Amino acid sequence: MFRPLKNLLGAYIDDPGQGVMVTTQRQLPVQRFTAAHELGHAALGHEASFDEEDVLTRALFDEGSRFDTREIQANAFATALLTPQWLIVQHMQRQGWARKELADPVVVYQLSLRMGSSFAATCYALLDCKGIDRPTCDKLMEANKKKRAIKQSLAKPYTPGNWYGDVWLVTERDNGMVLEGSHSDLVVVKVREHASSGYMWQFGELAEAGLAIREDGRESEGSQHIGGVVFRTVIAEADGGASGHVCLRELRPWQAAGTPLNSMELHVDLSGPVSAGLLSVQREALLEVA
Repeated sequence: MFRPLKNLLGAYIDDPGQGVMVTTQRQLPVQRFTAAHELGHAALGHEASFDEEDVLTRALFDEGSRFDTREIQANAFATALLTPQWLIVQHMQRQGWARKELADPVVVYQLSLRMGSSFAATCYALLDCKGIDRPTCDKLMEANKKKRAIKQSLAKPYTPGNWYGDVWLVTERDNGMVLEGSHSDLVVVKVREHASSGYMWQFGELAEAGLAIREDGRESEGSQHIGGVVFRTVIAEADGGASGHVCLRELRPWQAAGTPLNSMELHVDLSGPVSAGLLSVQREALLEVA
């Protein structure tokens, strides 16, 4: 259950029954990690726990004695649940990222979005599975303090009303991906377009899903001659939430009914963070029982 908890990120309750409470006062990645942490208490047979922010942010892989061992165990459980090594490897292979690229804050940021984890939790998960070393982790954590600059570099030239939301960089490698994020997120779609052959990407379904297009531009690929392949970059904003199935197609406008040269499907759910009460799936299940 989600509640505007005062001075707490979450709680695990074991009497009279088991339950988890998560604050509504944090962004979606923090809500996810908090929920996983509290679930860890339940799965590991711990007693009731009321967790302040410092437990969840400072006890990650902490080898000292400053924190209760149970909190470190719950964080390890949450990390294994949300950012397992096999999932990290799967995303790296899909995106074509080499291990050395994990030192790039932009790459780690995009990895964190795809795993539904915070930037910090992703850094610690990479450290734990030896994807990065401690100095690299420290540098990434410093870059995390300037995450707004990372977002600005990805969204350029568009400037939203605020930078609370995340910025997804989506390419054809993301075909079939689920974009599960917050209601103020930006989606930057960057694809190759064969305009010289009359093919153009159609982005109408973004608007149908609630993603308003803010920028739409083209740029030549490197130093290629005129008439070659160009990059088409579209920046869309959720602006209050977006959801639905989106199919983007590259086709000739006068052959709209024909087979597209390329296509990409996205499943969009930009409705977070979770508001007060139960998850919608929980409410639906309770109504069915009733």
